[in-house]
Amino acid sequence: MWTVKSESGRLHAVLIQDSTEQLWTRRMPFAGMESSLHYVERDPHAQMDPGHEEWLQLPKILRDEGVQVFEVKSMLTKILEDATAAEREQIVEDVWDGVPEKPDPEKLTVDHLFWGHPPKPYFDRQRDQVVLPDFRRVAWTYTRDTSFTTQIGTVICNMRRYSRRYEPRVVKLCYEHDPVLSENVDIVYDANDAEEVFTEPPCVEGGDTQILDEETIAIGVGQRSTVTGVLETAKRLFDVDTDGDLKYVCAVSLADRPAVDYMHLDVTINYPDRGKALVMPYVYDTELVDDYPPKRLLLKTLEAIMAQSEAHGRPLAPLVQPDNFRSLGRTAVYVNRGGRPELLRTETSFLDFLIKEGKLEKDGLIYVGGVPENPFDVDHLLEAMMEQSRGATNIVTVKPGVVIAYDRNRRTNQELRDHGVTVREWRSSYLDLLGGPHCSTSPLCRDPA
Repeated sequence: MWTVKSESGRLHAVLIQDSTEQLWTRRMPFAGMESSLHYVERDPHAQMDPGHEEWLQLPKILRDEGVQVFEVKSMLTKILEDATAAEREQIVEDVWDGVPEKPDPEKLTVDHLFWGHPPKPYFDRQRDQVVLPDFRRVAWTYTRDTSFTTQIGTVICNMRRYSRRYEPRVVKLCYEHDPVLSENVDIVYDANDAEEVFTEPPCVEGGDTQILDEETIAIGVGQRSTVTGVLETAKRLFDVDTDGDLKYVCAVSLADRPAVDYMHLDVTINYPDRGKALVMPYVYDTELVDDYPPKRLLLKTLEAIMAQSEAHGRPLAPLVQPDNFRSLGRTAVYVNRGGRPELLRTETSFLDFLIKEGKLEKDGLIYVGGVPENPFDVDHLLEAMMEQSRGATNIVTVKPGVVIAYDRNRRTNQELRDHGVTVREWRSSYLDLLGGPHCSTSPLCRDPA
C-alpha cells in the first residue's frame, strides 16, 4: 500500500482537483453566513479563463517532475461512467446521507457531486420561489485539506468549516472506486465516523497535518483542527500501527480567530529539504536559535495598530490582537501507550521540538521575506507578512531540494534559492490568495527525506 513518510522526500503520486470554476461562478456578491455557499464577501479572482490556464500549470509541473497525478473530477467522471445501477444508488446514499432530497441515481452526474442537487439554481414558477442546490459538494481546489496519507495509511478528514463539510464524502469516492487508488490506498480512519460524545467537534484537516518523517506527525490545532480531532486521529493511527513505526503525534497550537491567514499549519512552516524549513518569522518562539526574528515584535506591532486605531476614534472589529498569537507554536507531544495517545511532554516551541529531535538543523531555517537587517526590523516584518498572505510559505516539495512556489513571492523564492533550493515557479497573477501549491496537492505516495 502507498504511504507518505516525509514532507520533503521524492513525491511519487499526488491527488489534485480541478474545480477552479467554483472559485468564480454562481455566488451572490454579498457578505453571507458561513452556512451558505451561495454568498461571497469578496471576489479576489481576476478572470476565470486565464486563472484556469494558470491553474493547469500545476499538473504539468508535477508530471514534468515525474509525479503521477490523480485528478478528482476526471476520476469521478470515469467512476460514474463505469458504475452499475447498484453502485450509483450506493454513491447517492453515501454522499447525500442525512439530506432530505436526493438525486435520481440513474441521472446522477459529476455536476451533482460538485455543485449539489439540483446542480443549478432555478426559478420554480408554480411555487413562485427560487430553488437552490442543497449544498455545494466540492467547492475548492485544495485537496490537501480533505484527506491525507500517513506512514500507516490514509485518513479522511472531518472539516470544521461548515461550507466544506461534504467535500470529504466526494473525495472518498475516488479512494473507494478508482481502480488504481482502491488497490494502492488503505483508508485507516474516516474522522466523520467518530461516534463518542465530545465537547468539541472531532475535526482534523490535511492542511494542518504534516508527515515530518518516518516516525512523526504534526497536526496544527486552531481554527480548523481541534484537540479532540488530533487525539482521535492519534488513537486510530496508534491502534493500527502494529509494527510501532509511529513514535510521535504532535499537536501544535496555531493562531486564534480572526487571524485567518494562519488557519492551517502549512501556512506557517514547510520543508523544502531534509533538515530545512521555510518558516514564517515572528510567529514562533525559540530558545535554541539566537537570531530568530522574535514573536515579541509582531505582538508589539499589533499593539501599536490597535492603539493608533483607537486614538483616531476608529476601533477595528474584528481586529487581530496580540493574544491571538501568544501561544502559537506550543506543542504537545503524544506517544503510543497500548494503542492510545499519552502526553509525553509539552514544548513551548514547535521549532525547538524539531531541533531537539534532529528533524531540523539550527542553520536550516529559511525565512519568508528573507533575513531581516536586525531582529527588530519592523519594515521586514511588514514585508514578510505581505508575502505570507500571498502564500509564500505554502510551497510543496516534489523531491529533496526542489519545490513548487507561487511566482509572486520574489523575496522568499530568492531566499530559497540562496539556500540551495530549486524553485519551480507557478505563475499566479490570476489565481486566488486563499491557498497555494501545498494546499492544492495531497501526497499519496512519498519517500522518506
